[in-house]
Amino acid sequence: MTTVEKKSAQQSSKLVEMSWDPITRIVGSLGIFTKIDFKKREVVECHSTSSIFRGYSIFMKNKDPRDAHFITSRICGICGDNHATCAVYAQNMAFGIKPPPMAEWIINLGEAAEYMFDHNIFQDNLVGVDFCEKMVRETNPGVWEKATRTESPHAADHGYKTIGDIMTALNPFTGEFYRETLQVSRMTREMFCLMEGRHVHPSTLYPGGVGTVPTIQIFTDYMVRLMKYVEFMKKVVPLHDDLFDFFYEALPGYEHVGNGACCWPAGVRSIIPTCATTSTATCRSGARPCMSRRASSSMANW
Repeated sequence: MTTVEKKSAQQSSKLVEMSWDPITRIVGSLGIFTKIDFKKREVVECHSTSSIFRGYSIFMKNKDPRDAHFITSRICGICGDNHATCAVYAQNMAFGIKPPPMAEWIINLGEAAEYMFDHNIFQDNLVGVDFCEKMVRETNPGVWEKATRTESPHAADHGYKTIGDIMTALNPFTGEFYRETLQVSRMTREMFCLMEGRHVHPSTLYPGGVGTVPTIQIFTDYMVRLMKYVEFMKKVVPLHDDLFDFFYEALPGYEHVGNGACCWPAGVRSIIPTCATTSTATCRSGARPCMSRRASSSMANW
């Protein structure tokens, strides 16, 4: 991921323009462009774009607008529900209609489930591979050996005694935590289908409302799964804290990764493992940058 930083012309407010483009490991090559006031800790402007040509403006010509959400959802086998939702919102504006509050809640609950699914898949099944035992053992044996001897500060919360145990649990397809994450992800898909009929092409979204019948049973089924997800997060957060805090301690300078144009100190570059990089981009000094957990989430914390 290439990060670009430059000062804005609006020096009075000391805005800094920062761009992350492309953000890797997602379909669509997402780019995020922002103007940030670091003094006020405020994101003043934020825009996203995809560099992959989709062609909506072409294939939707002369189509019945009432079919827009059914057609646009077919553009992707992963996030079709997002396209369908946006198409329904566009129809609501075009037709001048407003869905009842219950319909809005049902759509929001469905999209919330989609967001939880994305968090699981990206953080634990895609990014987690960079920190798994197989990757670390191969790219930096010294860090792996230290991980096997380092106790997890929050072992009582997540159940893994050492950092090495966490890394082993993140191994693709065989790791215990990796496989548990996949099961939880399936549960979020079930939550989505309770609200919007099916995934990836919702069957109950319509302009002006939804076809989902709001019953006590359907919301109870959703709530049961949501609480299981909440309990899983109580395990996920301390596990991530232990894992990334270990990398801060094991690799001096790791905390500077993601700080704009800042690069690894010269004495640290020689020990950067491949697993600590999430991009093929290189900075001016030739060091390979990446986004650490805290750096990448800093704007969200604001």
